[in-house]
Amino acid sequence: MPSRIFRRLACGLILGTALSSGPSATLAADQIVWGKYNVPPYMIRTGEFAHQGIFDLTLDIIKKELPQYQHVELEAPFPRINSEIRKASHWCYNGMLKTPEREKVGYLSLPTSIFLPLRIIVRRDRLDEFKGKLSLQALLKNPRLTTSVMRDRSYSPTVDKLLAAYPPRENYSEQVESIGMLLAGRIDYMVELPLLAFEQARVMGQAGALVALPMQEASEVVFNRVMCPRNEWGRQVVEQVNKVLRAKRPLPAYRAIVEKWHDPESVAEIDKIYDKVFLKIP
Repeated sequence: MPSRIFRRLACGLILGTALSSGPSATLAADQIVWGKYNVPPYMIRTGEFAHQGIFDLTLDIIKKELPQYQHVELEAPFPRINSEIRKASHWCYNGMLKTPEREKVGYLSLPTSIFLPLRIIVRRDRLDEFKGKLSLQALLKNPRLTTSVMRDRSYSPTVDKLLAAYPPRENYSEQVESIGMLLAGRIDYMVELPLLAFEQARVMGQAGALVALPMQEASEVVFNRVMCPRNEWGRQVVEQVNKVLRAKRPLPAYRAIVEKWHDPESVAEIDKIYDKVFLKIP
């Protein structure tokens, strides 16, 4: 019992300015640290639209329906979040893609939101260099072109296999790093979600500077999930998160969050799969 109290006190000191919600610590049966970082418009940590991202708002629903926990949001780079979950800390993350490797180290919930297909993102002023429907494999094999990928991130089954076969020399921890490198001409292209890339460029004062191009190999729609450690604590949290998702995802208010920030064409794509796929996939 004393060691448990000490761990909680230590956690409180480390979290410092982290945001918390829900019942007070004295009433909470347990604590979940929700790792978050700035990746607009999925997680928005600062500015006019702070906490209005898709992951922010879906997490708010989950937290509200689990008052038995003290919920603490802690800003940290994605590799740190991934590491804490792997170490079996009482951390969870809303926005993880399901992979066989991740299922070995964590429990993953039902889908919480949707990623439309990835695209090749290039600067508009270099569009003539990237014509037609591009092959990611050919780009990765081209020694004259440089890209960068996020450490520990899963992009999609197809893209993950290509990146493993042809690993880029550059990597990053925060999306703002890669967008900045692309805008500055330090890398030639990147694999990213158009919604994310365009919003980051806008925030950096270069709206319209980037273009999204389809690639031959990747057309998968993938689904984000809550991931918690693969231990009894994590299993129980994910089990309770799934109860919330089964009740809330069919409601119009939840659907509006999943569609938030998307253009009308993308909303139409989401509408096609929301009931038939998103609500059905395990």
